[in-house]
Amino acid sequence: GGFPFFESDRLREGVEAFGDHARYVYVPGGGDEFIRKEDIAVALDEEADWLERFVADEAEAQGCRPWELYEVVNTHYWDAGVMGMLLQERWRSRRASELLGEALEGVLEEEKLAEARAADTRDSVGEAFDFHLGTLLYESTDQMGSPAERVEAAVRSWCDQRASSRADVAAAAARARLDEITEHMSPALASVAGADAIASAVLDMWHKDVEAELASVERHVFTPHSLGVLKEENYRDKPLDVRRNLKFCERRSHEVALCRQSIAFAATSTEIAERLRTRLDVPTEKIFFFPPCVDRSVFKRYEGEVVDRSYAWLSEKTGVPEAELRGSLLIYETSRMDRTKRKDLLLQAFAKVARKVEGAYLLIGGGPENDVFKELEKIREADPVLGERAFLLGFVPDEAMYPLFSMADIFASASEMEGFGMSVAQAAAVGKPLVASHLIPFVVQYVPDDAIIFRAGDVDAYAEGLERLLRSEEERTRRGKRLEELTASLDWVVQADAFLEHLRRRGLDIDKPGRKG
Repeated sequence: GGFPFFESDRLREGVEAFGDHARYVYVPGGGDEFIRKEDIAVALDEEADWLERFVADEAEAQGCRPWELYEVVNTHYWDAGVMGMLLQERWRSRRASELLGEALEGVLEEEKLAEARAADTRDSVGEAFDFHLGTLLYESTDQMGSPAERVEAAVRSWCDQRASSRADVAAAAARARLDEITEHMSPALASVAGADAIASAVLDMWHKDVEAELASVERHVFTPHSLGVLKEENYRDKPLDVRRNLKFCERRSHEVALCRQSIAFAATSTEIAERLRTRLDVPTEKIFFFPPCVDRSVFKRYEGEVVDRSYAWLSEKTGVPEAELRGSLLIYETSRMDRTKRKDLLLQAFAKVARKVEGAYLLIGGGPENDVFKELEKIREADPVLGERAFLLGFVPDEAMYPLFSMADIFASASEMEGFGMSVAQAAAVGKPLVASHLIPFVVQYVPDDAIIFRAGDVDAYAEGLERLLRSEEERTRRGKRLEELTASLDWVVQADAFLEHLRRRGLDIDKPGRKG
């Protein structure tokens, strides 16, 4: 949020309904200009601040705590993952502040107790509850005494307020713990050691399972449809100026932190599952295999007026008469306007094919109209054949984009950086033959014998695959039918139910939300 939609001047802001059971909440941050995903880290703190306030307000309206508003917080990319992780950290801190109030009731002066209960959610109280508890008690004692005397006094004070008969035993245990910690420690760390010794004794007497209480607020599940550690492997041999812009080191660091703090994971490909286990030290039992599925309510065969309107839109966009488009073979590709998608390679391959096969058009969707878009326009304009038969459509509105999958004769992708390959899977579900690079996991794992797969970067192999399909209607039909059959199992409802069951096994109490609404 905070910047305009690509296809209009309307700002991304507020909340918009998306169907009956979903909505968009546009989270502002980072200024009013579009930020590349590789650069989005500069905005994440302020976005998390906004999101924390938004969730807190909604929870208050529902009569529950923020961590009870959602049964699961499921994030799908490293930047969203960082925000989910920050929310979880802050919710732990808020719950920890409540627990501090419970533990110190009647022990601290009212002013100090109020401060403990109002600890800022960004102070990481939830990450070191015992230390914060011990520090508050340590600081409440006579500061002129020795560390050992202050530790003993703090423990006795707590026991007195709680009417515990174990004051002598607890104080002795705390003092012994302090001696153990400080045996080889600098005197400068005496207060830290004292806090730890006090907390150890107090928590032993309090009989409160603090970790279980704090764990109860943990809602964050990470579903990385893309992993930097995997992308980095694919880009290892690329020029430095290409790799620098992708900021792999920064992204890898975020992913390491995410994998340490998320309670469960969904892997959208076997490669991602393997890297989670081998590079990011995620236990196998925490991983659920959840391939991206297809929304069959929109990715389907279209007919009648919907198709008529789409051809009319396409004719207006390209300048090619509608009747000619209907009688031609259409090659379609749509994805972000990014160098990793290798749309330049698609243009180069089609330039070879268009000179051999009449009656074929290439339609490339996606935006924004950035430097990559301008470079592609130059490639197109420099070749008279491409100028007449290849078109950059920019952002395609939904009412035209979905039918285009159905109207196309071939779906093509030269992408070199995919976590799965959603658009390719969507085309397969509609029964469209595929020509795709070997770096798209979907085609390699699910349909290796039925898609035409070329080695990424090989223009000639790409062109051969396109030409082969363009020349044979029988092969297009056969491959498309088989692809449609193979993707039938990629059903959102079935997979989502299985995923929820996995989360229940991981300890998420999904069926008992705290919200009233």
